[in-house]
Amino acid sequence: MNRSYRLFAGLALSALVAGCAADKNAHAVAGAAGSGIVTHATGDWRKGCAAALALGVAKEGYDALGYGHVEAADVLATAAGCLVWTIEF
Repeated sequence: MNRSYRLFAGLALSALVAGCAADKNAHAVAGAAGSGIVTHATGDWRKGCAAALALGVAKEGYDALGYGHVEAADVLATAAGCLVWTIEF
């Protein structure tokens, strides 16, 4: 993925998240944090995005055990958080 595409994706995600509920914002922030840690540790943004997706799936799995409300959109919001971290110049 080239740098300009990553910048565009990050800006698009920021615009999307700005109009979403606080819950989706929290998911995107968690995805960005998890992605950032893994990307920094491995040097591979794809692994960071995979980690963000895994966090989203794990959180919804936890919710499915009766601790919350399961929403596929929450998984997507968490995974989308990785796009913010991949902005490079």
